Amino acid sequence: MSKFLKLLVTAGLLFSAGLTALGVLANWFPALDIVNNGLPIYFVGTLALLALAFAAGGRKLIGAAAVLLAVIVVLLLAGIQGGAPQAPDGSKTFLRVATFNLWGPNDDIDRIAAFFAETNADAVVLEEVRSHHAPLLEALRTRYPYRAGDDGLVILSKHPIVEDSRLDRPGYPPWISLMVRRAKLDVTGTMVELAGVHLARPFYPDLQYADIVALTAFVQSRSGPLNLAGDFNMAPWTVKLKTFTRATGLGRFNTFCPTWPARRHDIRLLPILPIDNVFASSDFASIRLSVGPYLGSDHLPVITDIALVE
Repeated sequence: MSKFLKLLVTAGLLFSAGLTALGVLANWFPALDIVNNGLPIYFVGTLALLALAFAAGGRKLIGAAAVLLAVIVVLLLAGIQGGAPQAPDGSKTFLRVATFNLWGPNDDIDRIAAFFAETNADAVVLEEVRSHHAPLLEALRTRYPYRAGDDGLVILSKHPIVEDSRLDRPGYPPWISLMVRRAKLDVTGTMVELAGVHLARPFYPDLQYADIVALTAFVQSRSGPLNLAGDFNMAPWTVKLKTFTRATGLGRFNTFCPTWPARRHDIRLLPILPIDNVFASSDFASIRLSVGPYLGSDHLPVITDIALVE
């Protein structure tokens, strides 16, 4: 039994070490960054392998597992850096922002509308809005009289939208080119930019890399209070999102709350990755972040209460 355990641990460590090494190489080869999304899974797996190594009594295996576990922890901690500052206790909510990837085929209109009525956000960013979601936009019109966009990325707001614009991927047809929808909100006299974001999936690494470069340039071109919200399609500990956080100085609101995958075809799943997020400039601090219920999408909604830094 001990020999079998040692073989099992050895194979598991080699597999985990290989994936971790590929993730490190993503610093030079962006296509490999997809494996970094799984770092928490590698951590749990390697921790289990360490326990098995103790059970098997192999000192070399125990040492190897401990070293690999330490490397994974360092990589995860690097991804945790860059979180938005926590607002002091008792801070008032300046802006409540919700973001939700509807998932194109989703037709659970009534439940989604009821959720946003209950959530009572000041502004909502919706991704993957399709023509059959028009009844949802209409149902929310009374609560959100101001709107930027009709499909793809849509921003709904209780506060007046004084201007809006969009950032598209060059060379793509209009129905798949939209990457950022921007709206300037007049929040009781304070002008705030809110940008809805939907980046390419990691299965298209070159496009995702181009998206994060373009998004970084967009953020660096802005001045004044700024919020980004949407589906970034990458976890905080990926190389791309760590690089984006450092380059822009924006604070990240979601690090530990998984939002995807909530379903696969008709099967409900347990989300494991926090790929839906909110980022904010130094003008803001986080009061709280929560994840909403299952609403027929493969994503869960994210709700943030944001304080204005005086």
